[in-house]
Amino acid sequence: MTDTATQKTIRVFPDVSGPYISVSVQQLDQVCKLLLENDVPHWADHYAISVDGRPAVVVINLGKKTDPVRVQALLDAVE
Repeated sequence: MTDTATQKTIRVFPDVSGPYISVSVQQLDQVCKLLLENDVPHWADHYAISVDGRPAVVVINLGKKTDPVRVQALLDAVE
């Protein structure tokens, strides 16, 4: 899946506290819907961040036991 605001591939970032996805506000609902449809536990931050005038992004946190490779494959399958 490509982020429409940045034209970059949406990536899953592994982290000690659990994997996460950083996504533009415009695609938040689309990504959350994909995660829900595939039973991926997640929650989105309540705020969006914009740095240096770039498009605002929201972090979607994934459950600690979530397989980031599987989630990346789900994102990559969306054109």
